[in-house]
Amino acid sequence: MKKHLFVIMAAVLAGQMAAQPATAPAGYSIAVTVVGAPANTLVWLAMYNDDTMATIDSLPTDAGGRAVFAGAQPLKAGMYKVSLQGDQSPFVDVFITGGEPQHFALSFDRAVGMASLEVHGSPENEFFAGCLHFLNEKQQQMQALNARMEPYREVPDSSAVISAQQQQVGRELQNKWNEVYTAFPRSTLALFLTSVREPTPSEPSIPPLFPNRDSAMQAYYLNYYREHFFDNIDFSDERILRMPFLSNTLRIYYLRILPMDKAVMKERTDFLFGKAKANREVYEYLVRNRYDFFRSAPISDLEDLATELAEQYVINEAEQWSDKAYVARLKEAIQRSKLNPVGTPATNLHLQDSTGKTISIYDVQAPYTVLLFYNPGCHSCAIATPVVWETYQQYRAKGLQVYAAYVDANRDEWAPYIAEKKYDWINVWDSNGTENLYEKYDVHAIPTIYLLDENKLIMHKNLSVEQLQEVLSQLLN
Repeated sequence: MKKHLFVIMAAVLAGQMAAQPATAPAGYSIAVTVVGAPANTLVWLAMYNDDTMATIDSLPTDAGGRAVFAGAQPLKAGMYKVSLQGDQSPFVDVFITGGEPQHFALSFDRAVGMASLEVHGSPENEFFAGCLHFLNEKQQQMQALNARMEPYREVPDSSAVISAQQQQVGRELQNKWNEVYTAFPRSTLALFLTSVREPTPSEPSIPPLFPNRDSAMQAYYLNYYREHFFDNIDFSDERILRMPFLSNTLRIYYLRILPMDKAVMKERTDFLFGKAKANREVYEYLVRNRYDFFRSAPISDLEDLATELAEQYVINEAEQWSDKAYVARLKEAIQRSKLNPVGTPATNLHLQDSTGKTISIYDVQAPYTVLLFYNPGCHSCAIATPVVWETYQQYRAKGLQVYAAYVDANRDEWAPYIAEKKYDWINVWDSNGTENLYEKYDVHAIPTIYLLDENKLIMHKNLSVEQLQEVLSQLLN
């Protein structure tokens, strides 16, 4: 959650909502001035779409560094970004609240970015700009106090005085935080600040001499966050989809807080979906997001959970879904995911090696065969394939074989790769494009790894390289 610390801390500070005109003009108009920008500097206006951006418009500045974004329809309520061309260029965030006028002006210094933001005509964003300046002032105070503290850390009286001053700065920031919710109780700014605040657990009543107290404390906090991590997020408000926090929050929850246990993941996902049903747009986003997460999980049990969730929350509710094409695609994906279940004979493939010789899966004579579906240009494959090679080297004398299938049709990419790497396992590809690797083996992410026994029965599917090593260690050591 510290990723957006500057924005979060800055936006909790001071200001008051000015009175609005009785009749606000329709549409939107945002006049942007970039101090220090030469004429024809491209300026972008984009809406946050969770962890991606949806471009609204781009305009060149005039000789004064000015560009005006305008439209006949008002912008959707949410967070927006005004930036210069290039990923590393300075930018500023803008908050839009539904029902409020969307005609205002802002300026920022090209060399400074967010800390130089000035706004006129939008009370919510004027407030935000004032927050940034206040934060900058307090940061300078805190840096000065930190520097003063350094030589006095071992001097109790002096360090206590400086520490009290540091705490006072913290209280001033907290007081400003509280003002946000009285001045802007229903604003997008207030919603964002509330959403990114992690719930604060009370101190556990575990005695100091309690056996294994550290472990007990850790268990207490993990359990608290497991149950309350989303307490501050209003899933009934679709504006949270137009803010840059939800995907990151979900990643933290599922990868750091929950155990990699299918039953726990299912129970907590059902809980979240129940909260999200208060808003159809949020609900459909969350179901898609979690389906994609489990679909690409490197643990087969969790990938099975993707199918269960899709059937329960999409296929069984097909009539309620707004995107019928998505429902149809999901049905096809579920059908493919059920191909080649563990314990059944592997679907045969007839692929060609670099000489043009056809080699089928059932031509491979080995106690254990690894099916590796990969592409040399895939970043994950570049990491995983050398590990598979090392594993093959370790166990090849005991009969392990690898049937390494290049999943695409570019021989000019594949042939130099296998020549360079000198991987002397079975290298094959679908030279005629008739074997439909993606469909037959549900290759939706690469590398995809299967393990077959001597009869070509599927022992494991969708393994990570770490899981492959663990399984083979148990089988062949």
